[in-house]
Amino acid sequence: MPAAPSVDVEALVRQGCYRCLEEAFEAVKGRNSQQAFEIALLLAARSKELGLPHDPWLVEAQTDLPLVPDWATYLEIVTAQQVDPLSGDRDQLLAQTLQRRLTRTDFDGWRAVLGGGPGSPLLRAYLDLIVVCRTEFGPARATPEERDAAVAAIVRQFGTTPLIQYRVGLCGGGEFEQLATVREAHRELVDADLELGRRALQNRVPPDVGEGLARLRSAKDAFPASPVVPATIGDLHQTREEWPEALAEYEAALAIVPTHRDALLGRTVSLSQLERYEEALATAITLIELRNWFIGPAYFWKAWNEYQLNMIREAREDADRAKPLMVNPALSVLSGMIEWRERRLESAEAEFQRAIELDFGQCDAAFYLGSVRWERRMWPESLAAFQHAVQCFELSVVTRREALAKLGPTPELAAQNARQMAAHEDAIGVAQKRRGEAEQNVASLKKLVGGTVQ
Repeated sequence: MPAAPSVDVEALVRQGCYRCLEEAFEAVKGRNSQQAFEIALLLAARSKELGLPHDPWLVEAQTDLPLVPDWATYLEIVTAQQVDPLSGDRDQLLAQTLQRRLTRTDFDGWRAVLGGGPGSPLLRAYLDLIVVCRTEFGPARATPEERDAAVAAIVRQFGTTPLIQYRVGLCGGGEFEQLATVREAHRELVDADLELGRRALQNRVPPDVGEGLARLRSAKDAFPASPVVPATIGDLHQTREEWPEALAEYEAALAIVPTHRDALLGRTVSLSQLERYEEALATAITLIELRNWFIGPAYFWKAWNEYQLNMIREAREDADRAKPLMVNPALSVLSGMIEWRERRLESAEAEFQRAIELDFGQCDAAFYLGSVRWERRMWPESLAAFQHAVQCFELSVVTRREALAKLGPTPELAAQNARQMAAHEDAIGVAQKRRGEAEQNVASLKKLVGGTVQ
């Protein structure tokens, strides 16, 4: 008879951290197949929540699956559990989702089994939270009333158990703060930092960048096999125009999942902004060759980098390929620049005008529109475009300065936001230069039209 485990397995499961569950599994593997099944199932579920490889744990659970029908239902629930869209190759994730389309019969059947099935009540409570907290639309999704009632009942029974507190916190709703509470009380439950980091960035106005980054970096250190964390950090750096940092995070995600579509697009954008045009072009081509995801943006950035590399014919072809796939003022600006370069002034004017119609704040489009109209000797129309450009660049400077004031009111925040502040300073310098050029053109054009156009 196998020797009893030397650790308190039940206590480790109640603690609920990923490492706790791993330790518990090692303690019971080969000794207690039912406990091994339950813990492997929890580890598969937690792996899905963290963006870690979950198939090995599903295999372990299948290996130890008790030969009683209701136990198979538990495995079915975790197999059908949603995964984070940043956790892998989007084609593979979509294929898995389509294979596991659920019905209301599935939902009701699962909950009926969980209500009176075999095994640990703690496991059944965790699985019930997985079921009622599903976020995808469709018949297998709980109503808010069903979710709140189920969560309340589980909290009444297991509300002080860290394993359950963690899963309740992921569910949101009225128990939204449970995650922060359990993380503060249990230092080992670093699992919570991924979701807490996201919430600090996405659910607060303004976002708490300091806390968000600290949480996400903690999660990255704890779970280096998850591409979700670096992809999320990369997206944050991209929104802050911190291109070297964004690139490093996207490449970390790609080291885990080489076909990670979000990271490939982020890498393309970051390399483009860093003026590493050949590398950006190669990454955009990779994204296009993989097909199905972000193809419009991939063609746009392919064309943008080809334009920078003086590959004008190729840029024209790829910008045209992007047009049916996306409506974007930046694409119209790029297309206008290509037309202007090829001396097709009328079509260039139309593209710049379209960019402004899509986004009145496209300052470069207004400047280029004025320039093209100048070449076409359309003096009043050119004057109007340059006047728009002056106002647009002035507003851009004001907006950037306001952002700077918010980023650096204290030395601590200024240090944290140094690169983003530098990006704003650079953009202000460019906008001021362009505004000055536009003002000179306005003065010249007013002379040409005799001062009759104001």
